[in-house]
Amino acid sequence: MSRKSAKGFTLVELLVVIAIIGILIGLLLPAVQAAREAARRMQCMNNLKQCVLAMQSYQDAHKVFPVGSWCGGGGWEDHTWAVPLLPFIEQGTLYSKIPLPNWVAWYNNQNGVSGNNAAVFAGLRIGTYTCPSDAENWRGNDSEGWALHNYVVCVGNIGTAVDRQGVANDNSGWRKSLTYGSRTVWGKEAIFCQSGDNASKAYGSGLKYKCQKIASIKDGLSNTMSMSEVVTVNSNDDRNHATDRKDERGNLWYCYGSVYSAFFAPNSSEMDYLCSDPGNTIDAEYAPGTEAALDHTRVVSARSNHSGGVNVGMGDGSIRFVSNTIDLNVWGAISTSNGREAVTDTDM
Repeated sequence: MSRKSAKGFTLVELLVVIAIIGILIGLLLPAVQAAREAARRMQCMNNLKQCVLAMQSYQDAHKVFPVGSWCGGGGWEDHTWAVPLLPFIEQGTLYSKIPLPNWVAWYNNQNGVSGNNAAVFAGLRIGTYTCPSDAENWRGNDSEGWALHNYVVCVGNIGTAVDRQGVANDNSGWRKSLTYGSRTVWGKEAIFCQSGDNASKAYGSGLKYKCQKIASIKDGLSNTMSMSEVVTVNSNDDRNHATDRKDERGNLWYCYGSVYSAFFAPNSSEMDYLCSDPGNTIDAEYAPGTEAALDHTRVVSARSNHSGGVNVGMGDGSIRFVSNTIDLNVWGAISTSNGREAVTDTDM
């Protein structure tokens, strides 16, 4: 009687098949990750576009753009563009809960304002203000504290004067010049400003402090940056190994965290000069920072988790992806509104 042997895979054949599958997964995984990041970057561009168009709607309603931030010396006087923009990004219900103008007192339960308002407002993460490529970080990594966001407004090619360290050659919320090493940059006005303690710099009252009208933007809205991104930071990533730091970058509900400038290139390896309280700045590899100011100036650079550059919202509502290697003169030119520089799309 003949006996047929059972058919099957040998061990060698099985190992070959496993190796081939592993190679295919290794080849496909980067492509899948790249596709996911491309989708996140597109969603980021859509979010940023909503914000920039909301700025246009705000300007149509109030005839001026909102202030970038107003640092009134602490307490209820501090606020940013992110609050008055809420009704224009379909957050009118949230906006209606805020007693203006002293909304920070309401948040902190100060000045006789009572209630657990932090849980109602500043602990919320607004999707339209958030890049999906970034982690969901909190100021101090406390989920009951301030939620950090990503989109910030441009205050020009230098940074903002820091009143509490002494104003140096300040020009209505914009610095006149700033020197770093052998490089000196002369400042020009931007669509937005960060006003300090002097009320004359705010041009108004309430939540309608004026920066610029469309007619005053001589460079044209399509050639002037309105908004870009910052990355939020986690105290676990602090290179100084400090604990419970409360970095303000991306804290849109607080005046120090809501703006950026074009003094350094996008995703620069240079420090962000934050002029923060001791222990309130994280020095992370992906977002270097220092508590110091740069010659009485707060300088925060645009940063993102997108490979190679950052998304930028122009004043006319268009969105562009700007490379980390953009010429600094071009980057500075598109950050200001009245420089009258000749910049083309190919320059960016």
